[in-house]
Parts: sequence; C-alpha cells; structure tokens
Amino acid sequence: VRATPYREFALIRAGHAAAAASLSGSLIGFVLPLASAVVHSVNPWDMALWAAIALAVQIVVYLAVRLLLPDVVVRQIPEGKVSAGVLLGAVSLAAGILNAACMTPPA
Repeated sequence: VRATPYREFALIRAGHAAAAASLSGSLIGFVLPLASAVVHSVNPWDMALWAAIALAVQIVVYLAVRLLLPDVVVRQIPEGKVSAGVLLGAVSLAAGILNAACMTPPA
C-alpha cells in the first residue's frame, strides 16, 4: 500500500474497482508464499525471513510493472480503469504463485 502513488483504500472506499482488483491481486500474491512459508518453515525466524522475501518480490513486481507500463500504474488505476487494475493484480498474483512454488521443498 505504501509503494503506490495513490491511496488504494480511499479509492476502494470511493468505489474504484481498479484499485480493488490491484490490491486484491497483490494481497493474494503475498499471502500464497507466506502460507507456504508458514507450512514449510522450521522456526519463526525462518518464516519471517521468507515473509520478507515474499514482500520484497511483490514490491519488485510492482516497480517492474510501473517501469514497463507507467501509464497503467500512475494514471489508469487512479482513474478507475478496471483493466489496468486487473492486469496489475494478475501480475502480482502470478509472481506470488511462482514465489510460493520456489519456497516449496521438492518431494
């Protein structure tokens, strides 16, 4: 929430579906690797380290999308363009799925 140039919660309260889609994807993209860390960690410090990595991955993904498609993040989401919010949310979710898979030990 602190990485974005707009206030997501204020936009969501105002009914902006784009901000809701973006934040929802980011949240799920963060929680999936966090859940994997909870299941596979050997102690709380290990879990906290993987949680920090999951957060860093989400921030890097957001910054990459902002760099590659600045109009989507800076202008379209605050304007309520749902397609932009869905795109950012989907990229965040995809990164979270890959991140969770990377944290899972081999069988």
